[in-house]
Amino acid sequence: MPMTNVQLKIAMIGILLPYAARLPKGIDWVQQYTSSGLFANLFLGALNAIPWGFMIAASSALQSKKLLLVPCMFGFGVIAWGHYTLDLNSNANAPIGLVIIPLYATIAVGIGTAVGIAIERLVTRRDA
Repeated sequence: MPMTNVQLKIAMIGILLPYAARLPKGIDWVQQYTSSGLFANLFLGALNAIPWGFMIAASSALQSKKLLLVPCMFGFGVIAWGHYTLDLNSNANAPIGLVIIPLYATIAVGIGTAVGIAIERLVTRRDA
């Protein structure tokens, strides 16, 4: 099954968001991620593929593409906030946040998907 336009947009935002979220704090913050080498960037991308992969899965669970915004906003919000606030130079344990952020974002996507499905059922029940 080919990816739809919406799913491609979710994937592109998911790939670029960890870097874009660091831009407001300056180029030094972006370089904390980009100066680590290819393996580190692939690792970061693989970890962040978990929540946006769940967002793509949510697109098949939700009938309305408008309601897909709910899990995407929850998930991308957690990812953006997490990567914006994570200072890798603060202490030796800070890189653990690179693993924790996608896990929290995946939980947020699950909650957002449940909210979207609940709204969808309420609207369907009301219309019937």
